[in-house]
Amino acid sequence: MKKKFIVYSLGLRVLVSLFLFFTLSSQLSALSCFAATDPGASLNDLPPLPKETELFASEKLFGYRGKIGGFVMSPSRVGVYYDQKTFCPSDEQTNRQAMKVMYKQADKKSFCGAYVILMADLSQYKTVTFMIKGRDGKETFEIGLNDVISNKREDAVFIGAINRYLPGGITKDWKEVKIPLSDFYGPDISKAYSLIFGFNQIGQGVFWVDEIKFFKEDFVAKARADDIKKKGYLLLDDFDYSDLNLLGRKTNAYKKLPSVCLYERVPEEHYGPEGRSLKMDFKKDTTGWCGYYTMLNQIDGEYYDLSPYRSVSFMVKGKSGGEKFEIGMADKNWVIIGDSLKAGGVDKYLAGGVTTQWKEVVIPLEDFGLLDFTQMGSLVMNFSEKGEGTVYIDDIKFYLKESLVP
Repeated sequence: MKKKFIVYSLGLRVLVSLFLFFTLSSQLSALSCFAATDPGASLNDLPPLPKETELFASEKLFGYRGKIGGFVMSPSRVGVYYDQKTFCPSDEQTNRQAMKVMYKQADKKSFCGAYVILMADLSQYKTVTFMIKGRDGKETFEIGLNDVISNKREDAVFIGAINRYLPGGITKDWKEVKIPLSDFYGPDISKAYSLIFGFNQIGQGVFWVDEIKFFKEDFVAKARADDIKKKGYLLLDDFDYSDLNLLGRKTNAYKKLPSVCLYERVPEEHYGPEGRSLKMDFKKDTTGWCGYYTMLNQIDGEYYDLSPYRSVSFMVKGKSGGEKFEIGMADKNWVIIGDSLKAGGVDKYLAGGVTTQWKEVVIPLEDFGLLDFTQMGSLVMNFSEKGEGTVYIDDIKFYLKESLVP
């Protein structure tokens, strides 16, 4: 009888222990679910446009959430449809399908692109994510967003190429893309109309987009800051995929005739095993001026804080060698004036000057003089001496102060 009691007592203790274990596990599981980030809102879950939103007749007639389509100018071509054979494996929808995009950007004069209509109030969200894969890999496009006022797809506010948000670019496998909605500076995101995929480089390809979701958390800001600290520098532009720099800011040439500067991104010259570089063809006359700038601030928006950085660098080579230009920077005040403070000519920072081989130029930021580095507006390459030629630029970087590098 005593043995039976001992066995019974031990059994009871085991049952109690198991009960406590599963109870505690359930509580931890519940806490984990409660603490987890929000699952995100699908297109169907997004809030509608504000009641007072005015729509164009075409938007009322043809626009509805989830509609996909394309826009094109001949001879470029585009095709967009829902594909029920290829979709992200994690897709939990009953009706499994992905957006399939086929494109051919024929030349620089025409255009093509694809879109998915949102017609939603995104003001409470901070991040948009989606899954993407390519048929062959290396497909590329620029990402844009527009509101109900500027609803022409080709007039969307573009923030750069997909590669800006997807290191390594599109592959044959499904990858997740995360984009801060704050990068879309310009559109009224409380009246968002459509998400745009615009093809800005000559070529063709096929890719799929699935599981577009919107989150109230910013998944990108900290990751960006950590990446800069890890590398020790901010890569402003590598010129590989977009005319916008890697901050999503505008770049352009400037001129006053008879002086002129023409620029383009070209694949025939680049620093490193692959990619593109910036090609500048210039002709500086005795009068006028010309050059190139890349912006750090948003137009009519926030200026960029370069105070954590100590220097700017870039790779340079000339078509013939001996090409000359000066490097300048502008803070908020100089942007308003429409000029920049120059650190000096490229020869000052490059022993032997520009040659036909790639060389690195490194300029301490203090050499640009009295600038407010907490409110920076642009980096400038100015052709100030009479002459003409061709210069290639690649990999513009800002290096962190050594005290900030882990």
